Amino acid sequence: MSRFAWIVAMAPLLVLALRLTIFDPNTRDLSCVAAQNVFEMQDFSSSLPSDVILLTGNQRIKHWSSSPKNFGDSQVLKRTVEGLTPELLNTCFPRLIGHYQPSRVLLFLDTLHASRVESRALLASLEGIMEQRSVYGLRFDLWVIAPITSPRLSATDRENLRHLISEVGKWSEQMLGTYWVSLDKVLEDRAESTNPHYFWPDGNTLTQEGYQLITQRLITVSEERNKEFTGIVSP
Repeated sequence: MSRFAWIVAMAPLLVLALRLTIFDPNTRDLSCVAAQNVFEMQDFSSSLPSDVILLTGNQRIKHWSSSPKNFGDSQVLKRTVEGLTPELLNTCFPRLIGHYQPSRVLLFLDTLHASRVESRALLASLEGIMEQRSVYGLRFDLWVIAPITSPRLSATDRENLRHLISEVGKWSEQMLGTYWVSLDKVLEDRAESTNPHYFWPDGNTLTQEGYQLITQRLITVSEERNKEFTGIVSP
C-alpha cells in the first residue's frame, strides 16, 4: 500500500479518535476560572432573582433551548459551560453553586459522561457538594437527574450506566436533602424501550419533543414534592 493510500485509509480513524478525545467536551480540562468567566457572562445578561432554582449540567443543558422559566413561584436559572461535570461543580462550588444561594439545584448527569465515570468518583463529587452546602449554611435540595439511556449506547456502556444508576439511587435514598429523578419512563415507547423518535441521529441529543416531555416530568415531580412538604394530598 502506498503512503498516500495509507493516509487516506487512516484519516477516518484519526478523525474519530480526535472527536472522542480532544473534541469531546466531557474530556476537556476545564478550570474553575474558565467556568466562572462563562457563568459571569451569563449572569450579566439579566438580573439575578432572589428565589432561584439552579438548572445546571453539560450537554443535556446546553441544547435545552426551551428550558422552563419557573417552577411554581421560583425562577429557574440555567447555567452551563462546555465540559462542566459534577466533579467541577464540587471543586468550584463557591462560585458555580453557592454564589446563587439556590433553593434547589437540578443537576443533570450527561449520558456519555455517566456511562464512563466510576460511580465512586461521581458519588464523591455529589457528597462534596452536599458537604459544602452545610459548610456555607445553604439549604437547597439537590435533585440529581439521572442520565437518559440513549438508544445508541453500546452494551458495555449500558451495563456501566445501570450500575451507576443503581449506586447513585441508593445513595440518594440515604442522603438527606437529595432527590433522584429518572427520566427514562417518559421517553419510552409502548414496548418500554427508549424511543429513538425523541433523539437526534446521534442517539443522545434530545429533540424539542423530547425536551418537552422531560419538562413536564420535572413539573409533575416538583408539584408532587410541594404537596409532600405542605401536607396536601391529591384526592
